Amino acid sequence: MGSAWAASVLGTPAAPPHLRGDLGIHDPSTIVQCKDRFYVYGTGDNIVSKSSSDKVVWKAGPTVFSSPPAWTQAAVPGFVNTFWAPDIIYLNGEYRLYYSVSTWGKQVSAIGLVTNPTLDPADPTYQWTDRGPVIQSQEGSPYNTIDPSVVLDGAGNPWLAFGSYWNGIYLVQLDLATGLRISSNSPTYRLAYNGSIEASGLLRRGGFYYLFVNWGSCCSGVNSTYQIRVGRSTSITGPYLDRNGVDLVNRGGTLFLEGTGKYVGPGHAAFLEQDGQTWFSYHYYDANAYASWYGAYGQAKFDLQPLSWTPDLWPVFTNDWSAVYDFDTDARDERGQYYGLLEGGATVVTDPARGRVLNLNGAGQYVRLPPGVAYARTFAAVIKWNGGGAWQRIFDFGNDTSSYVMLTPSSGNGRLRCDIRANGTTQILETTSAVPVGVWTHVAVTLDGSRGVLYLNGAPVATNTVMNLSPLDVRAQTNHLGRSKFSADPDFNGQIAQFRVHGRALSAAEIAAPQPRIVRPAEGAAWWPGGSVVLQGSATDFNELPLGPGALTWRIEMVDNGTTNIVVGPLSGISEGVFSLPSNVSTSAVCRVALTVTNSAGRTQTAFVHLTRGTSTTEWGSFYPFTTGGLDASNRYHASLMGGASVQTDAVRGSVLNLSGANQYASLPAGVGTFRTFAAWVKWNGGGAWQRIFDFGSDTSRWIMLTAANSDGRLEAAITTDRPNYVQVVRSPGGLPTGVWVHVAVTFDGRQAILYTNGVAVAVNHSANVLPSDIATPRAYFGRSQYTADPYLNGRLDSIRLSSRALSPAELFGPQPVILQPAVGATYSGGAVVSYSGAAYDYADSPLAPSAFAWSGELHQDGLSSPAFGPVSGVTNGTLQVPTTGLATTNAFYRLKLQTTDSQGNQQTVWRDLAPQIAHVELASVPAGLEIKLDGQAWTTPAVIPAVAGFSRTLEAPSPQSLGGSNYTFVLWSDGGAGSHVITIPSGNTTYTASFVPPSVTLNASGGQLTLSWPAWASPLVLHQTTNLTPPVAWTPVTNTPAIWNDSLLLTLPAVEEKTFFRLQTP
Repeated sequence: MGSAWAASVLGTPAAPPHLRGDLGIHDPSTIVQCKDRFYVYGTGDNIVSKSSSDKVVWKAGPTVFSSPPAWTQAAVPGFVNTFWAPDIIYLNGEYRLYYSVSTWGKQVSAIGLVTNPTLDPADPTYQWTDRGPVIQSQEGSPYNTIDPSVVLDGAGNPWLAFGSYWNGIYLVQLDLATGLRISSNSPTYRLAYNGSIEASGLLRRGGFYYLFVNWGSCCSGVNSTYQIRVGRSTSITGPYLDRNGVDLVNRGGTLFLEGTGKYVGPGHAAFLEQDGQTWFSYHYYDANAYASWYGAYGQAKFDLQPLSWTPDLWPVFTNDWSAVYDFDTDARDERGQYYGLLEGGATVVTDPARGRVLNLNGAGQYVRLPPGVAYARTFAAVIKWNGGGAWQRIFDFGNDTSSYVMLTPSSGNGRLRCDIRANGTTQILETTSAVPVGVWTHVAVTLDGSRGVLYLNGAPVATNTVMNLSPLDVRAQTNHLGRSKFSADPDFNGQIAQFRVHGRALSAAEIAAPQPRIVRPAEGAAWWPGGSVVLQGSATDFNELPLGPGALTWRIEMVDNGTTNIVVGPLSGISEGVFSLPSNVSTSAVCRVALTVTNSAGRTQTAFVHLTRGTSTTEWGSFYPFTTGGLDASNRYHASLMGGASVQTDAVRGSVLNLSGANQYASLPAGVGTFRTFAAWVKWNGGGAWQRIFDFGSDTSRWIMLTAANSDGRLEAAITTDRPNYVQVVRSPGGLPTGVWVHVAVTFDGRQAILYTNGVAVAVNHSANVLPSDIATPRAYFGRSQYTADPYLNGRLDSIRLSSRALSPAELFGPQPVILQPAVGATYSGGAVVSYSGAAYDYADSPLAPSAFAWSGELHQDGLSSPAFGPVSGVTNGTLQVPTTGLATTNAFYRLKLQTTDSQGNQQTVWRDLAPQIAHVELASVPAGLEIKLDGQAWTTPAVIPAVAGFSRTLEAPSPQSLGGSNYTFVLWSDGGAGSHVITIPSGNTTYTASFVPPSVTLNASGGQLTLSWPAWASPLVLHQTTNLTPPVAWTPVTNTPAIWNDSLLLTLPAVEEKTFFRLQTP
């Protein structure tokens, strides 16, 4: 989940984690630590538990009870064993867990207490001991005793908040020694009320107690209306006031968090203080995960996020998410959460103005998007409508004809129109005309729950100030681009260059702002001190017209203790590069990459990617062509062919791995299990279910696999770290055909899993959050299962590719270019001729013709780039002539780029960087300590200067110079050059020495005259005289002009009686 933190928020929150593993929990308790693990408890039979070693990857644990305490069924008639909404605290050497005993819609309830000295099930002292009821309610009681929340006051006394619906939220003091109510008739305090209120949570921070409560209803998946409200008090017993000063007892409550995106119905806030950071946990209904028990989307899961604070000390959390569909290859969300699927033959084609675009023919073609993308406030698209019947849909998100939000290019009366319908009400927002036909047009709509605004080409064209429905009210479960909820409406006929969704209502300025796109690094990618970061990105204007590198500015920032430091950049005018991070960065810092784009109108927009502190790792890929056994062509993870598995010649694909289905398979080393992308050509011969294309794992409880046919005959990929508690699955709609070659691929990125066949995404699990690296994989197989009862694969495999990254469709199915020359690690020097060559294949491994190639080169110097050559199209090889002149920096490299385009218009670019050949030039002088200039920059000798070999540099010996009270004049260079001359930097280390001599003055006395002479090359020096050498010496210049004779200067002066001294010195 991406988070944006408002500028008014104090401090810098820790980088929000993307939780992984078994997150299925409703009404999560406070997260507590025991030894080296964190534990959380939730609603369920006998109280369910989860635990984690890092607060990121979670797994199921044992239940608290094996059977309910006897008192519970006597106290609450009809109660079976489903306990609600527990909370836990560590106090007085024990863990105290409070739990709810109740039945749906009844006031006869109780809160009980169970204790344990440890939460570690492996500890010999692990034993839950029930302490009985803490507080109970009956029909007619002032409260309902469910949803406990325990907190300590400033004096260390425990208190219990509780309540639901009946008269609201209450508080009672607990006994510090026992954890029970201090007495059976101790006072209760009413804290909050609303018509539908429950799930209180108390947090003490600074001088305030904060009360978080839920308004709305729960337990219906995406139809749940939970939202979290907050108030605060200086006393634990209240009154609790919201930000407007309204008492929560009088229905006050400042909105803290409501549903957005896949995170619908947030509730049951709890808090964890660690290392100076407050974290809050809560549950939500995952709009992208179907829950059969609700009969709707919205599996209950929990999340953990850092809490921020405003300057006036109110808690803040903003889930400022977006989804972006650029249609480069399919309906992939560039933000990585809401992958869509092309349906009915919808295609991606190339438009001359907008590049790759979605093409819909108006006859059954559309895009299916996951439910969560509808829970937003801004929808924008760049479309070219071909015209046709009224009521075509740009988008239509909802459930049926009674619940939807939609945008049509032309309504029945010929107007661009947005409708939102929910709760039996329809609200309309429309312009005075339809979208123009055959013209690329930007359309957008914002719905903030109080008004709607419709935009055309970046300008607002219609406003409805009483549009109080929001997309959240629609509770959408089926979302389409290009198709209506009304079966009689025609499908959209036209093209869509981009579709964009934002969780909040954008301002008018934001609607018309340019759009930066960070391709690399990915959100959550690893960084480490001293490591390098690959930057790659692009930008378009708001209307999807591309902006060049000149519009881009990059920064890499380290945010630590509220201070933001720019450690790389600002870097302008580049779209890609590799940059090093400082080695002395604080390990507590949050690293983020910022890309700011500025359009011609001066509007700017910045995108951020947050990186995760990790260790130095290298991206890797493996390729198995099966031309030489199971050797990995990348020389990393070689496969061993087992049980008679062999390489055979296939009539279609040549050398392939043949597996008979009878104990034949390939075994791989354990390290291969850190992959995130698997792709292969498969020819399956059919047979029993659960044959494995691959299976990497440790046993039958921890594995990741791809099977040709599950029990339903469908192609299926699945991953688990804790079977049978949970397995995350992605299944194709149909089976894998037999007897033909099919390309299959699956990617896992920690948030979703995508399954492809023959280059098309056929299934997505938007909640598959486990990574293959979360599994220990000592056993990795092609063609064999971790389960001994499963059959071996009967078929053939070819061109298996594994990557440590979750590759995009463009990377998977676009052309595959390879730069053959120059070699990795090659260098350049001035005047050199660099040869380049390459090859390219489509994803079916067929070679591409030279017409598919386009070469170009860039020179990067001191963070700036400039074109070096190209583009050169239609050739597979060529040469680059490196100049011998230019900027003298050694902080430079040439980047040779090869872009290839396949027959479908898919493009892929690779590059090879050439570092300069560095030589060290030593500048020396006789005597040492004089000044030498290289390209005008002065150096005091001796000096050693790195330089690029082969480049021309100007070497100069300034003359005359003074050193230590003596004057020196240049005589000669060690290479025989003039005082200032051009050199070519040799390939090896070289010393250039300049020799200097001090000029001598000779004196002859004759006929009452003194004749002084000195070398003509010392003419810049001035003759000075004095009669007394006792310090301080007062030298005065001799103003007479010397005569030139041969190579000397002569000066005749009248003889004087007193002793006189002469010397030459600089002016």
